[in-house]
Amino acid sequence: MTVRWIGSVSRLAAVCWLLLLVAWLAPGAVPTEELRARLKAAPVPLPEPVEVAAVAEPEPPPEPAKEPEPPQEPDPPPQPRPAEPEQAEPEAAAPVDAADLSLGEALLAGAGSFPALSASYEGLRSFAAYAASMHALGGRFVVVQRRAIVGEIDPISGSIREGSVGSRFSPRARDYSGEPALARASAQARARFGTDAVVMLLVPRNLDAGLFGGIARALAERGAAHREFRELVGHYERGPAGELRFRLETAVRRDGTRMALPLLFDLRAIARAGPAGPRA
Repeated sequence: MTVRWIGSVSRLAAVCWLLLLVAWLAPGAVPTEELRARLKAAPVPLPEPVEVAAVAEPEPPPEPAKEPEPPQEPDPPPQPRPAEPEQAEPEAAAPVDAADLSLGEALLAGAGSFPALSASYEGLRSFAAYAASMHALGGRFVVVQRRAIVGEIDPISGSIREGSVGSRFSPRARDYSGEPALARASAQARARFGTDAVVMLLVPRNLDAGLFGGIARALAERGAAHREFRELVGHYERGPAGELRFRLETAVRRDGTRMALPLLFDLRAIARAGPAGPRA
């Protein structure tokens, strides 16, 4: 409405100026100087100032009321850090002293009075690892024919060297004729020395003496005698420092019943000992 009124006033002022111009140009019009004086003196109607009402901007919608935040629970107190379990100390092997070696020597001379030892090498990586460990302890794989040593076998290559290996070994040899890893060597031995040739492992005499004496003492401490048993069952394994150990598990009585006999022997320590006791 306000804009239309202002436009009408402007058109009216333009019409007035046009009429004055026509009158000035018409015949008999007022002289120029006089007309100029009149034009100067004639008031020009101006539109009165109109107050323009300010258009109120729409108010923003009220923000939705925020839900009250739940009260924060206090942080739980720090829990004490559980203590790390202590590492178990390495299991100690059964000690073998001079008395055990002396007892073992007597048992070796008893010609079969001590139970047979049955030990597997499943606790090691392979037969080759077991053979290398026994060789390092002084053991030898040999070919025996009619109770005589006629040759020595390299358990790694399978080659056979003829001849004896001496007499410093235990009379309790281990029969390895049925060992799959020595099947080829066994066949070569039979072809060379006869069908009755067998492959056996000889161990140093003091190694068996220490084992027999230590086991006999452990049985006596349990109120048993070695004569009551026919077989001792265990296995070979590695110690913390890589040493070869024999872990005895069970003693089999002559009637077939079994008795738990958990014993651990360090074969390297026993092999370094002699009848007079441990050597430096």
